Amino acid sequence: MTLIDHTNYNTQLIQSSSPRGSSPDGNIYFGENEIQLITAEELAQVDLGSGLVVNPLNNKDGITLRGLYNFENQERRTDELLRQYIRFTQGRFRYVGAYEFIDGNRLAAGDESKVRGSGWVEFADADATQLSRIYHGLRSLNSIDPGSQPYYAFLSAQTEAARQAATWTDFSRVGPIDEAVQVFGDTSHGDAGAGNFDHRVLILEVRVRTFGNRPGQTSSQEAGITELYGFTAGYGLGEVTDTNNTATLADVFGGAAVAPYTGLSLERVPATFIKSGFNEADGIFTWRLNNTEGATAQQCANYLDAIALQDADIDAGAGSYNGRKGRVWYSRDANGRIVTSSVDGEGLFIDGLSTTETQNVIQKADNGDSKTYPFFPEVRINVGAIAEGDPLAWYHAFFSDGPGANDFNTPNAVTVQDKDGSPVKGNVATNAVGGVISFPFDYDGDTLGGTAATDKQITILVEGDGVAAQSLVEATITRISTINISAAPTTENNA
Repeated sequence: MTLIDHTNYNTQLIQSSSPRGSSPDGNIYFGENEIQLITAEELAQVDLGSGLVVNPLNNKDGITLRGLYNFENQERRTDELLRQYIRFTQGRFRYVGAYEFIDGNRLAAGDESKVRGSGWVEFADADATQLSRIYHGLRSLNSIDPGSQPYYAFLSAQTEAARQAATWTDFSRVGPIDEAVQVFGDTSHGDAGAGNFDHRVLILEVRVRTFGNRPGQTSSQEAGITELYGFTAGYGLGEVTDTNNTATLADVFGGAAVAPYTGLSLERVPATFIKSGFNEADGIFTWRLNNTEGATAQQCANYLDAIALQDADIDAGAGSYNGRKGRVWYSRDANGRIVTSSVDGEGLFIDGLSTTETQNVIQKADNGDSKTYPFFPEVRINVGAIAEGDPLAWYHAFFSDGPGANDFNTPNAVTVQDKDGSPVKGNVATNAVGGVISFPFDYDGDTLGGTAATDKQITILVEGDGVAAQSLVEATITRISTINISAAPTTENNA
């Protein structure tokens, strides 16, 4: 099946002699004051002139008002009964899909969602002065998965408070958006079902959120529309696969969630809190993602994706915050790092990250400032089973080329220190775990081995006393998250 428009209406539409509910025999019915769009979901087959065929008009593909306008022209040419009435439709600006229904004529209730590529206005009188309804047409311009459910709301302002207070409505079909929403209603002219509201100068915000995809969001304001009216417009909404998120929703959120997701919860803290330890000044935050089971930055992002889908309170604190109505909690920078969101002066802090994982996050404070962490690569020295099995084996790390004359193999050799200022030396059996000595290095702050925030060459000694022979290895600490070094001695055969 396909969209019915001005190019194919004459082969896809047939006028019905009876309305729905009274044995219709076509897919378009012109009543006294309404047009019925009778789709295949109601009437499976129609006779287009050569016997029964599948009804081409269906709820998914729908019909444009330009196609319907042309069909009315065609039918009025041969149907004298239709000529007895004022036209149902009249075009205004066909290239933006703008049409009008006059004299109280309109689409049958429920058929509005079958219209594609069109917006329209409904008047109660033939002179088009008594405005009853306005429908604004939307079309998404970017890719949306066929199974994704887009939704929308009318906002007085694009703020957290306005979004939380708004009524969010699903579009009538999943996948790419191409339908109209009512933006004005006035019952005073006799249309009892029109409602009484005026959203024309409000902001129409449109979203799509699907777990496993990066969310999409845009608005009429971003589309350059200052007044919502009876035309159709393109909205730059879409979604793309999030290749970083390989989790399943059931594992991340809900009663069947697994560790470490069971240790994650989001709360708006009653009083703002201060966090330190950044390259920049301390930051003040309002929202905190509690992380009690050591989730990685990516696992925290998966959780934030999941709670943003929940049409329920996701605030683990004393307040209330609807996830589906709320913000997108993070974005990514050009390097793929997670950047938490700060909206309306309320920033999000992800707690409980390991030293390594902090390198994958930029925390946005309440004032919108980005907070980054000193770079602490994890240096992992594999000392091997022989050294670990030698109770007298020791290890010691020096800067190979220290400042000035403070090089290794001189009386002034400088011992490497970890990020906390502790010397990297000691007993292998005491400090090795699984044959590995591990320590975080202050890449951005270390000046013992030379200029801060530069690569440093180190020399690692691992020796025993009768069991493990000497291992002397040179390696370079660079700006990467994990540095693996092999310094495993062989068995001592000369003692």
